Amino acid sequence: MKKIVLGVTLASLVVFTLALVTTQAYADEKPNGDRGHEEDRNGRLFNPDNELSNSACGKKLGSPVIEVTQKVQNDADSGETGNYWAFDYYTRHIKVWQTVAPGETTPGTYCAIVTYDGSFYAIPGQVGPGNRPAGALINTSTDEPVHGSMTGGRRATITGTLLATPTWKTHGSVGTTNYQCNISGTCTGLVSWVNQYFVSGASYTDDWWGWQYRGGSHGTWINAVTGNSGNIL
Repeated sequence: MKKIVLGVTLASLVVFTLALVTTQAYADEKPNGDRGHEEDRNGRLFNPDNELSNSACGKKLGSPVIEVTQKVQNDADSGETGNYWAFDYYTRHIKVWQTVAPGETTPGTYCAIVTYDGSFYAIPGQVGPGNRPAGALINTSTDEPVHGSMTGGRRATITGTLLATPTWKTHGSVGTTNYQCNISGTCTGLVSWVNQYFVSGASYTDDWWGWQYRGGSHGTWINAVTGNSGNIL
């Protein structure tokens, strides 16, 4: 489940595929002209290539302590009104570096780059993720899901201690996880990847996050810490 920004205030909710907290605010009261300028600005600020590059974690990082690939199925995706509008299927690439040398501090500090590459299936009858115009519903003549691509990810700081024996392997593929979400956002199969590698109590802070959803003729939605723009209808 992804982050959401609604308007201009940032508050946390992250049901992250990690079990994180997401930010929300509302911009629906803005005139259409202002909203257009805002969306142009958001598009320019959305720069995942820089924000999710290895160098964004620092220089002279050495080899990642974790470098794995995970496939995720049936992940419910939420929109600006808090409703769940789509199911996501993606490959998640997880890289983690220790950014403070062992012995310099306890617990350790780590930087994580997590990228997503996959597809979304928007459900007709649900409010579009961008809620523009307000309350507009996803709709197709055949009443079938709107299929499109989704890319992006998050960069995070983790403070904690690595498990002596991680639940998942630290390099390679960790297989497929089916979150088994329903359209209400209940996900009985959700698994936190952080908990597979870190001792309970580790702190996790997103430093940057953002995703782009391309629905062809149904529109494009950017959902990012720098702001939301567009919609899928």
